[in-house]
Amino acid sequence: MNCYSEKTVDFLWSLRLNNNRDWFRAHKDEYEAWMLAPTKELANRLYEHLRDRYPSHDWKLHISRIYRDARRLHGRGPMQDHLWFSLWADREENDAPAFWFSFTPEGWDSGMGVWSSGSNVVMERFRAAVSINPAPAEALVRRLQTQQQFVLGGESYQRHRIRTTPLLQPWVDKKWLALECRRSHDACSLSDRLFPFLRDGLDWLMPFYEYFLKLPALEERSAPEQTVRSENE
Repeated sequence: MNCYSEKTVDFLWSLRLNNNRDWFRAHKDEYEAWMLAPTKELANRLYEHLRDRYPSHDWKLHISRIYRDARRLHGRGPMQDHLWFSLWADREENDAPAFWFSFTPEGWDSGMGVWSSGSNVVMERFRAAVSINPAPAEALVRRLQTQQQFVLGGESYQRHRIRTTPLLQPWVDKKWLALECRRSHDACSLSDRLFPFLRDGLDWLMPFYEYFLKLPALEERSAPEQTVRSENE
């Protein structure tokens, strides 16, 4: 397998310090060999795993570009100092949860997220579902508490959107939600151990992914948002 290495990390630090097109052109071969090639291979192997193990879903893959959008530079250099990719199924990208992986100079992160550039439809569906029946979501929260690899992340509103059970309140208060693993570079990220680690992580997160993917559309809900207590409280 074409793996990330110390050369990848050194290249990204150099790119951060020399973020201009002339420097990048002179080092483009290094970028393609040490950064782009292992990212594409890793992304495609994870895509193939999801496609083969979960064939009922129509999986899609997006790999980021190294060039920033010229309209959104905001004083920054023209290149990103990291690459990332996302994998999602069945729905449009902005209307579905997604798995992701990102490789940066400092480290790497991966997990499952529910985010959107506009109104977060999936989170609204989630709050509506929890208002009616919190028990399935509570079971997932308890599942998360049994391990230490993934933690709940995401930006929270300053005020409650709805009132729900104590177990779920931190989840429904999120503007966007992520179950994330963040690490500094180590023997895993800079070796062929990274693929099986990420593959097993996707499999472990799949119950969460399936739950958010299959949330009914808002118009299918018949009950208004309300305070709901789980039968297990």
